[in-house]
Order: sequence, then structure tokens, then C-alpha cells
Amino acid sequence: MAHTPAQLSGVACIVCADESGPVIPVDVVDGCQVFAHRPCVDGTAPARNTLLVVGNTDTADDLADLVAFAYDVADRLQMHATVAVGRDVDVTQFEGVILHDSYMDSVNGVVLGFEAREADVFCVDAGFVYAFDPATVCGHCFEEGAEPVLDGNTWVPSMCAPCETEAARVAAEGVSLPAV
Repeated sequence: MAHTPAQLSGVACIVCADESGPVIPVDVVDGCQVFAHRPCVDGTAPARNTLLVVGNTDTADDLADLVAFAYDVADRLQMHATVAVGRDVDVTQFEGVILHDSYMDSVNGVVLGFEAREADVFCVDAGFVYAFDPATVCGHCFEEGAEPVLDGNTWVPSMCAPCETEAARVAAEGVSLPAV
């Protein structure tokens, strides 16, 4: 996995690629000491570059539809997509909220959509997502033949098989690949 010169020189966080804020040494990559923000390492950082996908999860079929829609969100918008199961979610910890169902179909959509708009968080419906073409290019190496990857409960933007393998290796070492 190629990192930016700023990340390899210790100027930018190896996790989020942000050059601001204090960083701590976390690992050695390609012979270079790399650094990360403490919240990026301990998991307390907001979910940068991640969209919250909200919809009806009343039945197993509803949940399966919502997970499939989150796949489309990650694929078409090239951003991480996490499915909200229930309403106990802080929408301000995400880049935006994507509503799968109308306000009439999902209590979760009503509550979390309203909270997002009140907090001035980007919030759109499913029609917005389908205005974009599916991605077939890896967001890391730009090779053809990529598709979103499920990482825990989050769909990660399109990745080819070699980059997915590298991401798993790096994650096993405790450092995640920078978001695309």
C-alpha cells in the first residue's frame, strides 16, 4: 500500500492522513517511523469519511435490504457506509446520513434524519445515491475490478483483492489504511 510522502515523513497521521494536531509514533512502515493521532489509534476519533445508512430494520428481510443498500452507498459514493440498527447513534460522529426509506416507512429514518438536520449534518435520501455510477476502480491503487468490502459492520469503498489483502495485513498490525 502506497502512503503519501507526508505520512511517511511523520507530518501526516498514518490513519486519517490529516496533517494537523499532535501525533504519536505508532509503527514502522517501509522503513519509516509513522505517526497517528491518539484518537485515530484508540478508536475515539469521529468516523471520518463514513456515512450512516438509516432505514427500516424491523425484520431480517428489511435489515438485509438495508445492508445491500449500504453496499450501494459505499460503491457509488466511494465512502465508508455503516448501517444504523436502532436509534442509539450519534449522527454527529459521521460525515452524513443517507436515508434508505421515506419518513413514512422508518421510525429510525424519522428520528436520525431529524437529528442530522438539526445538527447540520449532511442528510439525503436514497435517490441521491443512485445518481452516481457504480465504481469498478480500486480506491487505493486505481486498478479495475474492485468492489466494496465489508469490514465488521461497515462497507469500505471499492477495493481490489490485493489491496484488500494488504488492508487486512496492516489492520492485523494495529494500523488501518488511510481513508480514500
